[in-house]
Amino acid sequence: MTRKSFYPARRYHGRSTAKRMNQIHAPQSLPIHSLVEEVQDAVCYIDFTRNHLYSNEQLRAICPSMVNQRFSRPEDMTRFFHEAFERNGADMNDVTLIWEELMTNRFGCCPSMDAKSLRIGERTMQVIVNFTHTPRGAFLMWRDITDSIRFEEQKDAFLAELSHEFRSPLTAINGYAELLMYQHGDDEKTHGMLTLVKREAERLERLVDNFLDYQRVNYSVELLSLSTFDLRPLLEDIVVHYQATAPQHDVILSADDMTLEADQEKLLQLLHNLIGNAIKYSPNGGTVYVELTNEDDTYVLSVRDTGIGIPSDAIPYVFDEYYRVDSDAHRPIKGTGLGLRICKRIAEAHGWGIHADSVYGEGTMFSIYLYPNSSTHATSLTERETSD
Repeated sequence: MTRKSFYPARRYHGRSTAKRMNQIHAPQSLPIHSLVEEVQDAVCYIDFTRNHLYSNEQLRAICPSMVNQRFSRPEDMTRFFHEAFERNGADMNDVTLIWEELMTNRFGCCPSMDAKSLRIGERTMQVIVNFTHTPRGAFLMWRDITDSIRFEEQKDAFLAELSHEFRSPLTAINGYAELLMYQHGDDEKTHGMLTLVKREAERLERLVDNFLDYQRVNYSVELLSLSTFDLRPLLEDIVVHYQATAPQHDVILSADDMTLEADQEKLLQLLHNLIGNAIKYSPNGGTVYVELTNEDDTYVLSVRDTGIGIPSDAIPYVFDEYYRVDSDAHRPIKGTGLGLRICKRIAEAHGWGIHADSVYGEGTMFSIYLYPNSSTHATSLTERETSD
């Protein structure tokens, strides 16, 4: 099927660097080598037309072999580039990838490259490339991000420990609340209070999960614990949970049997966020529909409510971090603005799409497009049994 256009999350990283690099080659009166020496960051310029390499003092302090050079052939410059970084303990696989992409893009009409990472000894450098047309060349800015990476590693370790410390008491609270609910099933008042304790503990657990997940800088398929499972029983369990904990709402499931390869815990987190939002933004009760359909051979898992809806001008922003809809109906309802952003990150890590549709005053539907790809896939039970 044709993939939908999804609203991108708004990020603003790297604008100052790009602006600075665009300004480097604006003055035409100064020679290139003078411009390179004037830059405060570690920089080199590669002239592909004349086979010249210019570097500044800051780069030579990191990689002493990267001195100004003039070459008779592009092959000589390629050899020098590799040998210079090899002598300084760089990861040669990264060096080769960077150089090959430079060579591939050098004469394109609008060449561009994403920032790359390169290890040089104990350092980790970020390489930011900005191509020039007259002459044909490229500025390479080298930023030392070793401390940033070390900080992120320490932060991830801290968050992992924090996650364990939070979940242990919450698991105990949930377990004992369930036991006490069973023992006081005939005492309506006590059972009601214990139900509230359990529901709030589960809500706190989801808030903790959202916060910890949001703190991850990189959320990709490598961080998922993939397994293959039947989706319908999972959906049935979560619907039964909300039928018990949200008696003012009718939560209805409509789904065929199928199997899915995914991170089951993250999918549960995503569904709790969507169904929890559907209930929260239907303050007067109503119906929440959890549906699994097939559109042009792609499974679509949707959560639809009959609540207050979202204004049309707010739809493009609902997946942005900390975004809250500013309307009279939404202001009294509390929230962090992280839940939908987490849903989007979980979906994208699996290779899925997520889309929002709403009519203000009538309700909202969030659809997850379970696109099959190299890392995750969905198949019907009928197809699986036939192949077996």
